[in-house]
This record gives sequence, structure tokens and C-alpha cells, in this order.
Amino acid sequence: MTGNQLDVIIDKKPIRALVDSGASFSVISDNYRRFLKKVLFADAKSVMLKVADGNFVRPIGKCVLRVRINNRELPFEFIVLSHCSHNIILGWDFLEASQAVIDCGQNELVLEDICRDSTAPDAWNLYATRDYTLKPHSLTRITVSGYQTRGDINVVLDGSKHLLFEKNIATPSMVSTYRNGKSDVWVTNLQFRNQIIPRGMCIGQAEPLNEGHLCVISDTSGCLDDQQETSESQMNRSLMMSNELSNEQRNKLSELLRKFSGLFTKTDKSTAAKTNVKHRTFTGDHAPINQRAYRVSPTERLIIHEEVQKMIDEGIVQPSESPWSSPVVLVRKKDGSWRFCVDYRKLNSVTKKEVYPLPRIDDTLDCLKGAKFFSSMDLRYGYWQIEIDEADRENTAFITPEGLYEFKVMPFGLCNPPATFERMMDNLLLHFKWTMCLCYLDDIIVFSESFEDHLIRLRLVLKCLQEAGLKLNSKKCLFATQEVKILGHLVSSNGVRPDPDKLKAVRNFPTPKNIHDIRSFLGLCSYFRRFIKGFCYLAEHLQSLLKSGVEFHWGPEEVEAFHSLKKALTSDPVLGMYDERASTEIHTDASGYGIGAVLVQIQNNVEKVIAYASRTLTKAEKNYSTTERECLAIVWATNKFRP
Repeated sequence: MTGNQLDVIIDKKPIRALVDSGASFSVISDNYRRFLKKVLFADAKSVMLKVADGNFVRPIGKCVLRVRINNRELPFEFIVLSHCSHNIILGWDFLEASQAVIDCGQNELVLEDICRDSTAPDAWNLYATRDYTLKPHSLTRITVSGYQTRGDINVVLDGSKHLLFEKNIATPSMVSTYRNGKSDVWVTNLQFRNQIIPRGMCIGQAEPLNEGHLCVISDTSGCLDDQQETSESQMNRSLMMSNELSNEQRNKLSELLRKFSGLFTKTDKSTAAKTNVKHRTFTGDHAPINQRAYRVSPTERLIIHEEVQKMIDEGIVQPSESPWSSPVVLVRKKDGSWRFCVDYRKLNSVTKKEVYPLPRIDDTLDCLKGAKFFSSMDLRYGYWQIEIDEADRENTAFITPEGLYEFKVMPFGLCNPPATFERMMDNLLLHFKWTMCLCYLDDIIVFSESFEDHLIRLRLVLKCLQEAGLKLNSKKCLFATQEVKILGHLVSSNGVRPDPDKLKAVRNFPTPKNIHDIRSFLGLCSYFRRFIKGFCYLAEHLQSLLKSGVEFHWGPEEVEAFHSLKKALTSDPVLGMYDERASTEIHTDASGYGIGAVLVQIQNNVEKVIAYASRTLTKAEKNYSTTERECLAIVWATNKFRP
């Protein structure tokens, strides 16, 4: 900032603006407005402005500009004058709306982060307040607790991936009122048997939202803000294919991808696929729920207008005359931009819940045994590739300051889209799933033992996607690689190991200071416990701290257990893939604290560990004799590793 002038970026064009805290309004000259090719609105002509020389001038209109200062950007409404001393004048209205701070000593202007919460942490873990029994294929409301906030706040609750992948217990992302350190969440048991959530188990995380910022529902950044158009001539196939392929293999793969180049384009206005699957919102005979729009600032109103217009242009939403309405809110993202959101909580409360199983992580990994080539593909539009049934579109209606709109495609935030999406993918790849490909929501993996066979399988899967009208995100696709990332694991012909990126959280985990830290660390390690021999033994002293009535104590034994678990995971453990043709052995062990087992196979005359398993003994089982505990270990391990 030089004097009272500041270098800013207006609609991606750098310019030096005048900062005038004495000016009531922000102003742009008409000549510069024409240079930026901005649309002129005539609703400011009735206003008379008094300029610095004491004369009055009449504006010719208004226009909306995007102002970027350092790393903050926001849209703002400027008054247009036919003659102006400076092309851009930032007045008091802009300084107030952006919460600007002028540091006279440093001669700087700083835009404060208006979404910062000064009291609550960025996020915290949530734990079950008591034991809960989850019935098969059913929803259960449980109470969780965590950080003690000051008063009631709205939070976004994100479910634990460990619960989903390891136990098939799903917790949807949702918003909730966090009151006195507690909140209620809904969990879904996807198993065919009862499951127990013990007191103190980590259910997920909570992230605070400022007043009026409620539920992360519809992220438009991945579809609307991405302006890259990929065509047959523009695709950089060298970035999409494995570097381990020979020139001949690369040529063959390039020829195949060229035939399906339409899968990577964004030329179609509509994002919806051409499948027969349509999402339904089953509300029964419940009377329509209509809510008023949340109050928003002038800046937020402009953002909502822009996002809705983009979605109309993309064929995502349309004007509505629905008796239903849900409010729109905006959430500030970490990069400073805004995320368009709709709060569907009340609609979800009267919607019949649908349960459709997601693949188990162990079944998924076992399915990849023997494979040497992998292709991973990511669908571009995700949920937006499925249409909402026309009869149910009115249920998705959302209200804005400018009107009522409804979704034509499946939005985020409804309670049943994961089931609908997984069902569509399962039906689409019905004849190929588990034998030549896997799909987990919008992630698809094709696998094979040879390159030639891989081309055949890849062609079949790509043809299915093409006929369904689906689109792929070329930036997230990798073809014919010899190692693939899937659900936090790296799989290759040599075996399976934890994704090093996921292990960073274990390696960098700070020394626990309280019980909550212990739960967080054990939950993090438990996701990869199949890679740790004798997990329950290593974690014994840490798990004992979680018992009711035990005071937190961090002594030498706890320190040793903490570092032993870290070392066991960060030593890059690799497990073999199960082969039903190989000789198989189960090795078991038992102690007064727990039982453990190792699944071993002889593959190519080499002994390979396939999986580790262990658990602590119950209070009754600790009374067993040594022989009884050894027998218990054999029975438990046989059931655990049964084919």
C-alpha cells in the first residue's frame, strides 16, 4: 500500500485503487467498467452522490466486481460514474463488508477472515457416551461428546472412516447443534448382524460453523469452477498412463483410450448419465415442509446469485413452484472461496431411510489377489450424474433471496444418495464386478494378471461407462499401473501395505495429553491393525487407560506402547494376498490379556503373512484356564479367517 493507494486485482486484472474511508460508496469509472466488459445495472440512477469538490453527480448504474487483495477474494457491488478521478475507489462500504483493517504504522490493509472462530478449535473428535447396540441394516441415533464449547454452536459432523471400512458402520456427514459438549448423530449398521459401539469409541469429528453457516451439501467447485476442457487432441496421455509400460504397451493403451476420448470431455451441457436409475425421496404422505431463507449479507447474496446461475447454465437446477423449500447457506472453504450449500435436515427427517451395502474393505483387497496391472478411474460429476425422479424434484427445492429452485440431478446432503449411487454402479458393472473390476461409489478399479487381458477388461468397462453417458475426471485417472491406491492401502502383485500418506498422521501424532488423545491415536492405528502383529498386546497399556474410573497416567509403559505402535506401522509392513490354491496355516497365541492369530500361506515356496488379528479377552474369558484360552484362540481365529 503506497499512501492511500493499493495494488489490487479486479476480475483478474491488476490495477492500483484509491482507498478512501471517507467515501460512503465504492466507485468504478465507466471507461474501466467497459474495459472489464461488466454488465451495467441501472438501479442506482436514483441516487445522487456528493463528490470531493462539493458537487453532486448522478451514477449511471451499478456493476458487480470480484476484488482480490492478497489471498482474499470477494464479489462486491460498485457504483458506476461516467467521470471519476480514479478507475477504482474502495469506499467505506467495501472496507466494512470485508472487515478490512488499516495498519497506519505498517501502511498495510488486511482483510480479516470473517469466518474465523476464536473460541473453538478447527475440529475435534467425537466419542460415544455409552454402549449402543446397532441392529442389522438399521439407523440408530446415538449421543456423542467431545470438546466443551461455550454455549450452543452449529457443527458439521463427519463420520469415522475406520467405522465404515473396518466395521461397515456408516455415519453420514451432517449438521447438528452442539450443546454442552454433546450432540446426536445417526449411524447405520450395514452388516447382517448386531454390532456394538462401546462407550468411548471415536465416531467421527466435528467442525464448527459460524452463525448462519450450516451444512456442507453441494460442492460446486469440482464441476462448475473447473474450466478445463479435455478433448481427444488435448488429453496428455503420458500423465494418465503408468511410466512402467514399454513403448509398445503405451501405444496400444493410447489407441484404446483414443476410442473412448468422449469419456473425458465436458462438451455436454447436461451432467446426468443415460442410465435408468433415478433418485427417489420417499416422504410418504408427509405434508410439505417449507422454510424461510436464511438472512445473508449483500456480498453473500451476490455469491448465491452467481452460483445458482452457474447451476442453471449447467442444467443442474431449474426454477421451481414447489410447496417444499430448504434454505441456502454459504460455507467458507480453507482457500478463502465459498461453497454453496443447502440445509436438507428437515427433509431428511421425514424421508424413509434406504440402506444399500458398500463393499467391505477386506473383501475388496482380497479380490485383487494375483493382479499385476491396475487402472483406477474417478467419475467427474459424482452424484450429479444421476437424475432426480421428476415426481420428487419438488422435494429438493431450495429458497434464495431471489426465488425458488429445485435440483434436476441428485444433490449432496440428502440421506439416501450413497445407496442410490452404489446401486447404479453395481447394476452398471453387474457382470464385471469382483471378477475384473471393483467400484466404491465414484471410484472404479480394473485389474488383471496380464497386460493383454487388461486391455480387454478395460475396453469392456469403458464401453459400459460410455453407453451409460458417464464422464471421467482425467486428472484423477491412472491406467495400467502396477500399483494402485484403494481405501487407504497400496496394492501390487507383491502384496498390500498401508498408504504412506495415511501413515503420516500416525508418524506425526503428538504425545497424548489426555484420554481423548489416546482414543484418537488408537482409532487411527486400529484401521491398519491387520498389519500389526499382536496389536492388542502392544496397545494393552494404552487401552487400559480407557477403562471407566481409570485416571490418566503417562508413564514409561505407556510411552513404550505408544512408540511400539508407531514403529510397527511406520516400518512399511507388507502383507501377501490370499491365494485359495496355496497351502494355508493359522498360528494362534493366547495370554492372560488377549488372543492373537496369524494367517500364513506358502506361496512359491516362500512363507508369506496374509493378515494379523488380535483382540482383548472379556472379563469372563480372563477366568479361563490356559488350555481354554488356547482353544478359544483357535476357534476365534478360524471364524475370523474363514474363507
